[in-house]
Amino acid sequence: MRTPSSRRLTPEGFRAPNIPPDACVEQGERAVLFTLPGTPVLFYGEELGMGENLAAEGRQAVRTPMQWTPEKGAGFSTASPDTLPNPLVDGAFGPRKINVYEQSRDPDSLLSRMRSFIERYRGSPELAWGGYRLVETGEQAVLAHVCRAGDGTVLAVHNFADRPLTVRLEIHEAGAGEQLTDLLDEKHTALKASEDDLFRVDLPAYGYRWLRVGTPADDPERVACG
Repeated sequence: MRTPSSRRLTPEGFRAPNIPPDACVEQGERAVLFTLPGTPVLFYGEELGMGENLAAEGRQAVRTPMQWTPEKGAGFSTASPDTLPNPLVDGAFGPRKINVYEQSRDPDSLLSRMRSFIERYRGSPELAWGGYRLVETGEQAVLAHVCRAGDGTVLAVHNFADRPLTVRLEIHEAGAGEQLTDLLDEKHTALKASEDDLFRVDLPAYGYRWLRVGTPADDPERVACG
């Protein structure tokens, strides 16, 4: 049953297909999900950015065939699409635009990013079990918080604006000589505090950074919880 008052549903269906697919927005939304307290939960297809069949009634809107490939039947079945229990999604959210096969081969796709989020989440107990502290950013559109567990500390920064923003953060958990190392950057880019002990973090539109506090000699991928 669709209820306008629901936080998840609108009269037209789930919120995701009500806006055009935007990789930056989708990735930013999911990045936040993996850094907030609690357990991240994904409904199948959300790792791809699949939409729903808004013409269907009630819960049937989300029960669409998994979009494995761009081919006829979306790799879900070799049967005629007309004979499937539920129809395939068409248009911008259909299998020709969104599918596992193509996203698996694109390092910048939502699916590839989701795999990276999950890998980093599993290797960062601070995010899963750590204490949570908000960090003042000076920007209404930027959320920053520190997650700490054992001797490990991770700073998560997310930009909800449609424009690049730069924030300067005071991180009390970072001691003298310690730096912030980017967990989502393969090069593990490091940020050092300025003379006023503030860390400058540059964020693209809808961008995000997951940063581990540590010394230059530390392995940023270590499991720092005990």
